[in-house]
Amino acid sequence: MKTFSLFILAIGCAAVLFYGNMTWQEKTSSSSPPHPAKVEETGTEPDGEETADDKALIAHWPEKAQDTFLQDLKAKKPYKLALVGSTALGEEENGWSRQVKEELESTYGASLDVTIYEYDSTSIEFVNGEQAEEVLTDNPDLVLLEPFSLSDNSNLVGSKNNHESIQIFNRRLTEQNEDAVLILQPTHPIAGATYYPEQIEELQAFAEEQNIPYLDHWTAWPEDDETLADYVTENQEAPNEKGHVVWADYLLDYFIAE
Repeated sequence: MKTFSLFILAIGCAAVLFYGNMTWQEKTSSSSPPHPAKVEETGTEPDGEETADDKALIAHWPEKAQDTFLQDLKAKKPYKLALVGSTALGEEENGWSRQVKEELESTYGASLDVTIYEYDSTSIEFVNGEQAEEVLTDNPDLVLLEPFSLSDNSNLVGSKNNHESIQIFNRRLTEQNEDAVLILQPTHPIAGATYYPEQIEELQAFAEEQNIPYLDHWTAWPEDDETLADYVTENQEAPNEKGHVVWADYLLDYFIAE
């Protein structure tokens, strides 16, 4: 009888211990915080990590520019983009250059450094003076050049001189940085012009002949003169607010592929 009582007591103790252990595990498990969900980071920072998003954003860029951008990203080094041209850039009046700079830096973050270089100049004055030197001193990786086409037209500088100025600048750019890339774009269109559109056609043909990427934003502007007049200032020397938006949107579609 004594032996049987001890056997029953042992079974009871074991049951109490087992139940207590299970209760403790449930309490500790329920009181532990859940594993935090991973927060996806947005934007592109020069953190040395290349992602599929980085490649997608720069899909329209020249291949050489894409390669250098991704190399700089891995090296945690900002890629330098220079927006260069005449007063048609509208830097001081929220023109297309200002809009493009702000949107690109918002999208790419610290990975992209955008600088505006606006000059009241002809192409000859630009390349032979301190203005081109100012741009080159900053050692840009990519230069988007509006090569003073309308200013040259107004000051009787012909296409030949304009193209020679571009060649000189491009040579100096690549001599100091063999990985640098030049992209050309025309100045804005104007209403009622005859010789100026021919100069722009010659500029595009020159760019193709020299294998220089050319951004033809004229395709985004109204074609008829009456409507086009609503997109430029009264003297047609620069775009107005509507014109700057058209120009900026075209360039942003190029520099930010979606």
